[in-house]
Amino acid sequence: MKQIKELQLDELKQIYKAHVREDFPRSERRPYSSMKKMTNAGKYISFGYYDNDSLLAYACYILTENGMYALLDYFAVVPELRGRGTGSEFLQKLEGTLPAKNGAFIEAESPDSAKTEGEVALRRRRIHFYLSNGAVLTNTKCLLFGVDYNILYIDRADNTDPAPEQLHCVIEDLYREIYRPVYGRLCKPYVQEANQ
Repeated sequence: MKQIKELQLDELKQIYKAHVREDFPRSERRPYSSMKKMTNAGKYISFGYYDNDSLLAYACYILTENGMYALLDYFAVVPELRGRGTGSEFLQKLEGTLPAKNGAFIEAESPDSAKTEGEVALRRRRIHFYLSNGAVLTNTKCLLFGVDYNILYIDRADNTDPAPEQLHCVIEDLYREIYRPVYGRLCKPYVQEANQ
């Protein structure tokens, strides 16, 4: 039977060692010690998607202090199940589990900054995956630790989509809170012009 489970720190550590290290390049990996510290402070939450005891996928979120928003930190399906709908199934079920009241933001590497056609195609597929699962592409991008990201948003407030200017302000506040020590230096949200 498939179910979502909030991960305890020992389970997160096990997934970090067995999967995060394989699924994400070193430049995109947050140290486990950071995840542990934020989890203990109530600012980080992780979920595993299981079929009985077998891990199918996992997701980790950074939570804002006011509990209104979350930022997807990691999302991955185990390699042998990719391309079979498991990720969509998991993401849709997470919507009812995530404690963020208003919604969640997602960073997806921008196709505009890809160096090869293969990278462009991969990045477009990732963005399409989130769009096909209810996310909207905001007009905000973020240059974060030298990587250019498009920012997507999944609304949980069951109201009309916030105006682009509203979302941009929320995104700026979110990044300012999460990346306080490096905001403005290594974390630079900006509005993408419409003609780009």
